[in-house]
Amino acid sequence: MKLVPADGLVLEQILDATSRIWSEGLTRGNYGRWNAAQQRTPWGRQRLQRFALVDERGDWLATAKRYRFTARLAGREIQMCGIGAVFTREDRRGRGYATAIVEQLLDRERREGVPLAALFSEIGTAFYERLGFTARPLDEVTVNVTVKGGSPAMLVRAGDDRDLPAIAAMHQVRAASAPFALMRDVPLIQFALARKRLRAGLGPVGRRQVEFFAAEEGASAVAYVVLSVNEYGWTLEEAGDRDPAAARLGAMLQVLLAREPSNAAPLIRTWWPRAFPVPPQLTLADRSEPKDMLMMKPLGDIALPDAADIFYWRGDQF
Repeated sequence: MKLVPADGLVLEQILDATSRIWSEGLTRGNYGRWNAAQQRTPWGRQRLQRFALVDERGDWLATAKRYRFTARLAGREIQMCGIGAVFTREDRRGRGYATAIVEQLLDRERREGVPLAALFSEIGTAFYERLGFTARPLDEVTVNVTVKGGSPAMLVRAGDDRDLPAIAAMHQVRAASAPFALMRDVPLIQFALARKRLRAGLGPVGRRQVEFFAAEEGASAVAYVVLSVNEYGWTLEEAGDRDPAAARLGAMLQVLLAREPSNAAPLIRTWWPRAFPVPPQLTLADRSEPKDMLMMKPLGDIALPDAADIFYWRGDQF
């Protein structure tokens, strides 16, 4: 067995097999377009690759995606390998191929000097614990917004690419006190937005939409929020605010809720980093562990951060 980049016929077979469980309402054709478009972004071209484990005949046995993030851990800039979309073809299950592809990917990353690996498990923790990963449960919460007598006098506009440098700067300041955080530069922020927008745009009409809003002073964004909206409510994917108290972010959410005052307030869920201040207009409730569990494994001589020390937005899940 050997590890190879997944392309050509092998890639099409992988997409055929995985679309049945991961397409989230996309047609098979649009599922392929969504995957291809992610790898055509500037960040995706450099940092995202799909691999396949193949046998001596070239038949694929298992597949996984490898992301390469830049992160800060205990004041040190490092590379982090993210592993996602681990899948064994149905007729080859029960033979250890999922274990084999993860171990081969980790060996490859270790040889290239990457000191940390991470993944999000939706199948519980037992399988990946056997491979040396440790759970780092993040905080998923319900966001309650206090609305008093209409919306604040604040201009909230649609966000766009000119806001990305300001967003990267906001993240750098907000995440500075956390022992672990991704270093979210403009290409990574653009990738995260594009992935969610493409999924919504290629899906059934009205099923999902992605909203990106900014508040500005002068010509620069000073607060922003990205929301995924569906019939069940809002998911706050990421947010930022130059205000130390994050009061602009709270006011933005008040403005957005006031757009349709006759409607019941939607359920708002998010992963809230503990190092990010809670705006005075908000309260956080119903704290729980996410269904998709963050797990980490050291590949070098490093100590893993505690869960409370991790600054991670829902929108950067891979």
